[in-house]
Amino acid sequence: MRRVFVPALVGLLLAGSTARAQERLVPSLTGHWNGFRYSRPLPPPCPPPGVGPYVPGVPGMPGTMPVDPNVPRMNPPMPPPGVPSIDPPVGVAPPPNPVERRLTDPYAQAREAGGEPSRTFNENFDGDFGGSFYKQSLTTGFKVVPRVVGSTPRVIGTSQRVVGFTPVQRLDVSGEPIIVNEPIIVNDVVAQKRLARITLASRYSGVMITDNDSPRPQDRIYGGYNFYDDIGGSLNPGSPQTDLQRQTVGFEKTFLDGDASFGMRMPFVQQYGGGVAGTNNVGDLSLLGKYAFYNNRETGDLFTVGFVLTVPTGGGDAILGDGSKAPHSLLFQPWGGFVKVIDRTFIQGITSLIVPTDERDPTLLNNSIGVGYYAYRGGVGSVLASVAPVVELHIRTPLTSRHQDGLVYLQDQVNVTSGVRFRFNRATLSTSVCIPVVGPRPWAVEAMSFLNFNF
Repeated sequence: MRRVFVPALVGLLLAGSTARAQERLVPSLTGHWNGFRYSRPLPPPCPPPGVGPYVPGVPGMPGTMPVDPNVPRMNPPMPPPGVPSIDPPVGVAPPPNPVERRLTDPYAQAREAGGEPSRTFNENFDGDFGGSFYKQSLTTGFKVVPRVVGSTPRVIGTSQRVVGFTPVQRLDVSGEPIIVNEPIIVNDVVAQKRLARITLASRYSGVMITDNDSPRPQDRIYGGYNFYDDIGGSLNPGSPQTDLQRQTVGFEKTFLDGDASFGMRMPFVQQYGGGVAGTNNVGDLSLLGKYAFYNNRETGDLFTVGFVLTVPTGGGDAILGDGSKAPHSLLFQPWGGFVKVIDRTFIQGITSLIVPTDERDPTLLNNSIGVGYYAYRGGVGSVLASVAPVVELHIRTPLTSRHQDGLVYLQDQVNVTSGVRFRFNRATLSTSVCIPVVGPRPWAVEAMSFLNFNF
């Protein structure tokens, strides 16, 4: 009996030790949730080759464990009422962090309140500026004036005539005909001229930071069209109407994680009427830089500083009323701006100073503010993403060239621009009009439209 009992006792002890050792070898997943520690076993290992995937709770599959519905499942304790949950519950995968999301979806963009992409925090200014005015002597026509008796005759050429009334008289002593040159005298033709203040197609045009731009750095290519009706009409009363058209192309590219950008812009200007015979010139190239030293990507608020350098690459030389050549300056334009977003409303402002290298060109202080409201926002997958009416106020204060009798003149301006922005998936189409509200009005009305494509 003793021989049987002792081996049995030793066998029971060894079986218990083996079971406890197997428990210690089973891997488990431990963690904390709201201050409570929990532990649960990891899934069973992969099945052998030729065996299908494990399905927990399905009997008959190798390595699976039957699930008894009568046995309650043990979950971690719930947090007390009013205490927010910090860690996700057991069995719920946590959301991916920004790095994982960027790796899995490189085109993912941060979303603002309301579900709009971050680039729709605000739309661009449309602008308002048509350029400064230069005094020139223009030919408006010609007038025939009878020659005054006793004055010096106006000779436009000569004609030959044979002298003498008889064949003998028409011959000289050598027998050759006598031929004389007589002047051709006509009445005086006088060119009618007048002094007029007109813009120059390739000067000081399309240089404003508020021309289809914003304080926000962007990735985009764009094109635009401006039409100025009766530009300078109030400065030249009684003169024929002059109109001006401008097309602009450009691009902008961000860097420093979207806090800075660099861009280039080129205008093409046509001017006609009022004694200007179809002037068509390429304007000056502008280089634009921005840096947002405060950029809240959650609210859309930002503060930006920037610089515009306009180089005199445009063509079209002109002579001023005193016979001198029109100035063609290198323009330095430092500026600062902001954007404030309040729900669907955005407010943006820019202050800039244009300083020319030629003192005859105006030094110009500019202040602009715009207010827009997203009246419509489309859902996910909508072709039309948003519609935003916008109103802008632009105040132009020349610090030099303020005298109307000067060869270069620029008056104080207060211009109101109003329009609508239609945003699609990656493109924005804007259309607006600008009305000067302070006289003498630099133009009667301006119409403009811009197309921006974000990449």
